[in-house]
Amino acid sequence: MMSVSGNVHGADTRGRLLRRTLMRYANLSSVLILRSISTRVHKRFPTLGHVVEAGEEEGSWSARNK
Repeated sequence: MMSVSGNVHGADTRGRLLRRTLMRYANLSSVLILRSISTRVHKRFPTLGHVVEAGEEEGSWSARNK
């Protein structure tokens, strides 16, 4: 996270959205890697649909708590 925020400059909307998108991809890649390694994560996210559903739930949670 520190390398993303340190290397993607800008306090405007474009910079903020770019940093957010990069962190989402980083988090997604870590979940996909952990799914293949950890049985606990694989049980939590058995399919990619479950990962998408969890992301949608998180999006609705963050929209309510702004």
